[in-house]
Amino acid sequence: MANVTINVPSTIFSVLGQDGVIYPVVSGQCTLPQGSVPSGLMLRGGNWGKGVTGSTGPLGVQGGVGGTGGTGGTAATGPTGATGLTGPTNGYTGATGGTGGTGATGATGAVGP
Repeated sequence: MANVTINVPSTIFSVLGQDGVIYPVVSGQCTLPQGSVPSGLMLRGGNWGKGVTGSTGPLGVQGGVGGTGGTGGTAATGPTGATGLTGPTNGYTGATGGTGGTGATGATGAVGP
């Protein structure tokens, strides 16, 4: 992997890479491994400055809104199930009621001529 050399101001003593390694500045230049982003700068006098913020990438294009699908048709009615079994018949016959009492004797009829 190739190295990348960056030019830095004369007030910068060393560069802290994103990989955690401190890279020295020699003659106003610092060489870092490709892909390593500077995360801090050592100013002459000993204080780490805030790292350089990179530019923001372009926004992606948003896709269009899809249409609504149609309503599906009604499914066919399924077959009617088989008729269930008939339940058992109660085999008990109720008791026979008692004989009613004898009615009153009617009146005697008229005597004939």
